[in-house]
Amino acid sequence: MELTVKAYPKVNVGLYVGNKRPDGFHEISSLFHLVKTMSDTLTVSASPSSSTTIRVTGLEEYVEEREATVYKAAEVFLEHCKKTAGISISVEKHIPVKAGLGSGSSDAASTLLALNRLFETDLSVSSLSELAQKVGSDVPFFIYNCPLAYVTGRGEIVKPLKEREDIRFEIKVPQGSGISTAYAYSVLDSRTTIFPLPSCEELYKMYLGPITEWKFRNDFEIINQMEGTENGVFLSGSGSARYTVHVD
Repeated sequence: MELTVKAYPKVNVGLYVGNKRPDGFHEISSLFHLVKTMSDTLTVSASPSSSTTIRVTGLEEYVEEREATVYKAAEVFLEHCKKTAGISISVEKHIPVKAGLGSGSSDAASTLLALNRLFETDLSVSSLSELAQKVGSDVPFFIYNCPLAYVTGRGEIVKPLKEREDIRFEIKVPQGSGISTAYAYSVLDSRTTIFPLPSCEELYKMYLGPITEWKFRNDFEIINQMEGTENGVFLSGSGSARYTVHVD
């Protein structure tokens, strides 16, 4: 059994980070916007076996095999479904890593979705989202496969929204500027002031308004040496990817 699927990146239209929670994660408030101008391609295969083996190729220059999000996603899926199998995942990488675009998270979600189809387990979006949380905070958003969503909690609470059809995003990633998400959050822990997180209604109203009046803030701007959203350049995730928004 084999399936080839696409994994797309996201940009954060505003990213507000609140207090650190007892579980070690931070509360966030953000609009996640899927972008389909680039993608990774995953080929996932599964074969019957009395024991489980998981093989990942294509990510050797980025991460150790067992630390890859796609490996963890396959582990979580098989454990939940109480199945053993030989799993092979080949990743053709095009989304930059450590850029705040959800590269590994999108790959992990695509792996879960592919395995759900290959094994015909018919797990619901809700069930897959619960599995996704075990892999990473941004993974649930990609399970929903929606163009736009309000994301809160530590990333596990996803509210799909209707996206604008008159805008497009242009992503730019500075050379040699990858930023570890763990490091970025550790820097935020030294803040002396944490502002209340905006509601879905506040963010969505601004999103629907004129682009020239977008005042979205990304709390990681200070780490990426950016001063707000000056000149219409926005930061995605913890960085380092920037994007501009164009109206068609």
